[in-house]
Amino acid sequence: MNLGVIHWGFPPRGGGVEAHLITVLPEVVKLGTPVFVLTETMEGQKAEDTVEGVKIIRVEGLSSSKLDQRIKKGENLYDSSKKLFDEFIDKNKIDVIQAHNIHMDYFDLARALMDSCLERGIPCYPVLHNHEFIDRDEETMKKILREIKWTKIVSISRFIGKAIKKKIPEVPAEKWEVIPHGINLENFKPIDSKEKDKIKKEYGFSGKRVILHPARILRWKGIIPAIRAMPKIAKKIPDAILVLTGRIKPIFKEQGEIKKYNLEVDEIIKQLKIESYMHIGKYVYKDIPRLTSISDVVIYTTIGDEPFGLCPVEAMACKVPQVVTASGGLVESVVDGITGYVISKDESKIPEELGESIIKILLDSSLAKKMGEAGRKRAEEIFSKTRMAKDFIALSQKLLKEAKRS
Repeated sequence: MNLGVIHWGFPPRGGGVEAHLITVLPEVVKLGTPVFVLTETMEGQKAEDTVEGVKIIRVEGLSSSKLDQRIKKGENLYDSSKKLFDEFIDKNKIDVIQAHNIHMDYFDLARALMDSCLERGIPCYPVLHNHEFIDRDEETMKKILREIKWTKIVSISRFIGKAIKKKIPEVPAEKWEVIPHGINLENFKPIDSKEKDKIKKEYGFSGKRVILHPARILRWKGIIPAIRAMPKIAKKIPDAILVLTGRIKPIFKEQGEIKKYNLEVDEIIKQLKIESYMHIGKYVYKDIPRLTSISDVVIYTTIGDEPFGLCPVEAMACKVPQVVTASGGLVESVVDGITGYVISKDESKIPEELGESIIKILLDSSLAKKMGEAGRKRAEEIFSKTRMAKDFIALSQKLLKEAKRS
């Protein structure tokens, strides 16, 4: 069975879906299933390449920025997209296709993909990483999932599936499938105290208790409510430091809002006079495993709806306790009182509840150790990349057999 994968981006392009693909797809290959990825072109990247056993094929027809430009000009994406998918499937002898976040807003492109598959009797299923998008048209998203006859619709969390089902209740229940996220347990793993001290020194955190908030600095990620917890924490634990992993470039319609929120973040730190207890870094994805492993607690204070939230799972894998808000998919990974704490996502309640939870963990080493061990066990049992790869293969094989029978 040859598995075809469609997505707008692939590393070195950054992003959550891209990180997922480079984590899970090589594992699918290791388990004996060839994988072919059709993605966008990138400057400095070959048109065809092999990355960790995965065949990467880059084409302009999947560049989201260029697709947006073509739509603005009134172009119909169907014909060119159909030709693109026909060639990809036939040349690489694709048996099954999974399309990641295809429910974005290119209806004609999605329709072309499904038509190419239907003509060949090939199963095709979207994998949903989000239930909504920044600056995207929700009606088009619903139309793509409702009107195109996908073989299955897969979500990477129960929350995403439940949220979208409410929007398109007419899609039959048997169409839906949940395959939870999986992470690389070799990259995210516990380290000994000597290695931890060494890495802390490299990052400038020697002698500090590291509280890591690895979310993007966006309003809905609850950065400011988390910052407001630091005065309470600092009184009890003077060597604590809250590490934010970095600012992001303004995107889409939120350019002004992102700039405004960053200014608010800087202002609240000054107002609270906690500059010495804060660090806003300029990190890239490869820093995250190292930062997570040296952390004493990882927090994720989303005040909106978190589709899943990989960072708390990565903390589990590193035997680091987590404190998260009761937001979306976060409650599917963190077990309150066992691997960490789940607190209110009410912005007004977060500072107090977050502060109390962090103080409990940092002042009780036996509790922190117990939570860390429970988290690692849970990550190994439920959230490994091998489990997810096996689930993708099993579903694809099942759909392929059903297609051949029919």
